[in-house]
Amino acid sequence: MKRLFFILQLSLFIVFNFFLLLSVYQFMGNQSNMQRLTYDTPVYDQREEFDPALSNLNSLQSLLKYCDSVSLSNPAKPALSSEKNFTEMAAAVVRKRFYHGYSLYGFSNNYMAMMMAQMLGGGLSAIVVPDDILKYPYAACSQQSIVMMQLLEKKGIKTRKVGFTGNATGHFCFEAYYDNGWHYFDPDKEPDAALLASYNRPSIDWLNQHKDVLVAAYPQYSKDYVLDVFTKFSYGPVSAFPAPRALLFQQGAKILSYTIWIFFLAAFILARKKYKKLAAATQGKKMSRRPSLQTAPIPMGLTAA
Repeated sequence: MKRLFFILQLSLFIVFNFFLLLSVYQFMGNQSNMQRLTYDTPVYDQREEFDPALSNLNSLQSLLKYCDSVSLSNPAKPALSSEKNFTEMAAAVVRKRFYHGYSLYGFSNNYMAMMMAQMLGGGLSAIVVPDDILKYPYAACSQQSIVMMQLLEKKGIKTRKVGFTGNATGHFCFEAYYDNGWHYFDPDKEPDAALLASYNRPSIDWLNQHKDVLVAAYPQYSKDYVLDVFTKFSYGPVSAFPAPRALLFQQGAKILSYTIWIFFLAAFILARKKYKKLAAATQGKKMSRRPSLQTAPIPMGLTAA
């Protein structure tokens, strides 16, 4: 048993130091090549609308302030509602804020989510926390939509997820509710904004009833691709975060990323105390088995003078 606790305390000490070092590394916010070991950083393809200057909008609050300032400097025209004006403007900002590519957690921002995703799978390290997505210049379709949906919700504009399940690939967009109707937005694949605006930015349901407009809205893709990907869709609940379980998982994992070393330190201390107790008990048994000089019998013939 003593040997078992010796091995246990040694193992716990090693694991404690491992997680402590990772927590310190994460706390320092290091953005070196230790971000991830098995993921190539997406590169801008020079075809999407992307403005590197907007990368300083690295939180939802800073993005909101920027959009508010643009709205104040460009007030809505009399024919446009403030909700429509803000949403159209925010859509233009978000599509230029990112280029396409999955932003994933790594060693420097949520190593527990990264490690658990390696074991559990399911894309659990693909970021859904808006403030964390905004730390990157690139984001996937779902991530760009999540950022804009949460931005609009902060302005009191209702949103809902639009999920596509084509044969070639899936896709993730959203709709915003203003002027008594739903309006379709796709910040990632960047449909023709001017064309959609000429139809008052219709819903995806309307676009599917007018497939010529749907195909024309995505001139960068083939007709077959558009009709495959964008015609099988479903809606999410209104004004609900589109990935609540992933959000809860990632928030919990980030807390563990900073604190899990404490649990291993406590376990090491307990194992150490138990080991010392067993060691003391073993030593006591050994001492009790040794003959005492005071009680040892005197051989016959040897008497004190």
